[in-house]
Amino acid sequence: MNNPPLVSLIIITMNHEKFIEQACVSAISQDYPNYEIILLDNASKDNTFENAEKTLSKFGKPYKMIRNTESFGVAKNINIAVSQASGKYVSLLSGDDWLTENHLSEKVAYIEEKKVDFILSDGYKYYQSEDKTIDAYTPKEKKQVIDSLDHFFHENVSENKTANVGTFVRKDLLVQYPFDENINTEDWDMNLRLTSKGYKIGFIDKKLFYYRILSTSLSRNWKVMKDSYEKVTSKYLDYIKADKELYKKYRLNLIHFKYEILLSETESEPEKNKLQTEWKKEKYRIKYKNPVLFFKLLMIK
Repeated sequence: MNNPPLVSLIIITMNHEKFIEQACVSAISQDYPNYEIILLDNASKDNTFENAEKTLSKFGKPYKMIRNTESFGVAKNINIAVSQASGKYVSLLSGDDWLTENHLSEKVAYIEEKKVDFILSDGYKYYQSEDKTIDAYTPKEKKQVIDSLDHFFHENVSENKTANVGTFVRKDLLVQYPFDENINTEDWDMNLRLTSKGYKIGFIDKKLFYYRILSTSLSRNWKVMKDSYEKVTSKYLDYIKADKELYKKYRLNLIHFKYEILLSETESEPEKNKLQTEWKKEKYRIKYKNPVLFFKLLMIK
């Protein structure tokens, strides 16, 4: 590629001293010829910053280190880092995840050829406690994502169906539409915001990232996720309510959060069984209008 565009690879990290070296090594090992690295440490209380600086010092190209003196949410940290970025494109990486060596080269080639505005890709999930790696998507899930790209907003407005590791986006869009700092699922919110405004999303059917899942991952915190879900969907609630299927999915998701929170707050097996039964009944009430099926609902014990 002649005159390859500059990419700003942004790493957001906090208390990742055990993982940050792997993330940084994957960043400095990219086979793409023209990129900078910007690492923002969100007031870590361990040696994350020192470990990152030691690794990035081996990078033979420009890089920046930002160290917060107080802790902020992920969205605000990304906005801070983007303000320091010089690239045409921004690639985002969490300090506990890592990228394949061809991550940037594949994404630049795709976005330049397809003329889309931002990109997602296939990848892997790594379960830290089990030392197990699996595909980020099942074949069915991936096909659904790829098939829905032209109507991505509609398919994802009531629930996030994508793995957003290694999000790759035009920097000017992040300047014009910064991440919402009041939301924890900032990546899903950004996907919806851009596609709702007509910007095009692409998907590379190649495994270009590793998403590390920890027991403390945000996806395990049901109260936080419920709050974030309601904040994101509230922006598009009129659209959701106007479509029966979307509204049904929305209500089912709220019930899901409700009972996951309740289940997480009890250790009593009888109480858990009772909650599971109540959950099942509420799902039936929303999913089925057929009297026979409703009778089946009443028979659940």
